[in-house]
Amino acid sequence: MTTIFAFILLGFAATIGQILVLRELLTVFSGTELAVAIVLAAWLFWTALGGLLGGKLSQHYRGSPRLFGYLQGVSGLILASTIFLIRAARTLFQVGAGELVTLGQMLAISFLTLAPFCLISGLLFSLACSVLAVQISRWRRSPGLVYFLEGLGAGIGGLLFTLILIHHFNGLQIASSIGLLLCSSGLIIVLKAGRNRPVDILIFLCIFLGLATVQYRSTDMDRASRQWQWSGFRLFDSQETIYGHIVVVARENQITFFESGLWNFTVPDQLSAEEAVHYGLLQHPQPESVLLIGGGVSGSLAQLLLHPSVREVEYVELDPKLIQLGKTYLPGNVTVALQDSRVTVRHEDGRSYLSHTSKKFDVMLVNLPEPFTAQINRFYTQEFFRLAASKMRTGGVFFFTASAAETALGPIQARYLKLLYRTASSVFPEVVVFPGQTARFFCSNSPGILTKQPETLVARLRQRKLELLYVQDHYILWDLSSWRQDSFMAMIEQADENQENSDLNPRAYSYNLLLWGSHYSPVLAKTFSALSKRTIWIGMLLFCLLVAVASFSKGFRSGASQIPKNRIFYSVTVFGLTGISLEILIVFAFQVFFGYVYYQIGILLALFMVGLAMGSFTFSYYPRNRSLQMRTLVIFQFVLACFCLGLAFIFVHFSHWLSFGRHEFMYRETFS
Repeated sequence: MTTIFAFILLGFAATIGQILVLRELLTVFSGTELAVAIVLAAWLFWTALGGLLGGKLSQHYRGSPRLFGYLQGVSGLILASTIFLIRAARTLFQVGAGELVTLGQMLAISFLTLAPFCLISGLLFSLACSVLAVQISRWRRSPGLVYFLEGLGAGIGGLLFTLILIHHFNGLQIASSIGLLLCSSGLIIVLKAGRNRPVDILIFLCIFLGLATVQYRSTDMDRASRQWQWSGFRLFDSQETIYGHIVVVARENQITFFESGLWNFTVPDQLSAEEAVHYGLLQHPQPESVLLIGGGVSGSLAQLLLHPSVREVEYVELDPKLIQLGKTYLPGNVTVALQDSRVTVRHEDGRSYLSHTSKKFDVMLVNLPEPFTAQINRFYTQEFFRLAASKMRTGGVFFFTASAAETALGPIQARYLKLLYRTASSVFPEVVVFPGQTARFFCSNSPGILTKQPETLVARLRQRKLELLYVQDHYILWDLSSWRQDSFMAMIEQADENQENSDLNPRAYSYNLLLWGSHYSPVLAKTFSALSKRTIWIGMLLFCLLVAVASFSKGFRSGASQIPKNRIFYSVTVFGLTGISLEILIVFAFQVFFGYVYYQIGILLALFMVGLAMGSFTFSYYPRNRSLQMRTLVIFQFVLACFCLGLAFIFVHFSHWLSFGRHEFMYRETFS
């Protein structure tokens, strides 16, 4: 029974460890979903290598519970150490606080930090098969049973993490608690194996005391290790929430908020606060009902309320902890607007809110960062623009921004801006773009509402008696002069881009990755930019052709009796490639449709592991008829191919329901 519990604990600890390191690395990598693929690749690589080494080790220590117990105890200490190592990664790789990590650094950090824990996890799996084979004397079936027990633990771990642990404990508390469980389990196994020595007790006692110290001082250690990630700043607060990781730092006289490692806003930043709302409101002759998505605690909400005609403001912010920290650390003149009777704060996803609200608005302001992640890209797509247009009053104004340049636009940046312009124009009958370091997009559902004339905006500014620091008469007249507008639009229209940004074709997200890549590696950016759907399809077809040729040629060279063995090898390889690809695809799709994969990643990974475990366990007891097994393998390959096609069909034809259906609101209410 102790052995069975240890095997379940193996999957339990591995899944919670995977979720922990994935969340930690997402913060280091500024929240980009590209990190999910890299982290999973590193995790599987080292686990597979550990399994291979464990198989070799099992030949010398077959069925040794002592070795298994020792490694299980050590793995608990390594899990907690991995959290510290990840948080020190930016310092070790000399990446400045708030600076984006390069692709090469992503790969290096992921593979180096995950190596110790994943290697031992793979070793433990192979040793578990060996131990169980000796105990039940059925070597052939032991891997399936171990995989089932590990998958059972993985499912329990994923659910427990998502529904309980994430709400009440920080990463170090969770890691050290899991470590203590692993240490206790390992010690019991070693003691039951017999031939105990004092040194055995001493080693486990040292591990236990180390983990207990981390548990006892977790708050202090958590803050100290977070400070490593923000050297050069004074760390005010660091909060892990179900939606991400919020950090409040200060330097000189400015306070900056980061979410999952990505810059959110800085206070005081009067220029950004004014430009975020006033241009959008000045485009409407009499704004009364306003929707603000994001950024309200940065000072933009206070600026919005300066317009005398505003009667009602719906402020939507996904993470309530952000507002709570804003009230704690920001000046009162910035956060006092939250208490205004005209303001209603909604703590939910902006798209989810629009999908179920019956209200309609004169002005909608999207005050979010660039679409550097798939989560944020959801607010720059055709689907979201259509949803926004359906919630606007006649003559309403929709406003969003994107990074640009004062004078000349680079080719990637020009294509990015044209993409956004084409996307907005495909939904709204009228779109106007103002130039600047930040391009300002104005969209209306009624032609003739928007104006390009700076004199009109100045007249409204004076009529509303707005006394602002930056958005003033002379600034508007110069910034929006006709020659600046014409030259800026000419650069956008000449850009080589003829598509639109959508949920399932997130080109704005891709362009932001290209802009990120061009900053650090122009050659890599050019390579990615040169890729097209046609070249990707050709590459995939060539790869499949090479695999098929290699499979048949090896079989013919080895003789007829060896053909099945070689083809099974390639079949298993394709199964593994398809499985991990589908896992990454589903994680990405979840982020696109719901927007908070950071919260539900535990359940997604747990379900994937449970499915693998159930399949493995079932086939452990499958009849050992070679012909029947081969036919079954072919059938399941066909079923997997149909599943892939079916998944693509669902994404393409039911994406509208997935994105806008009321189920999203119900899902969030159920699981949050």
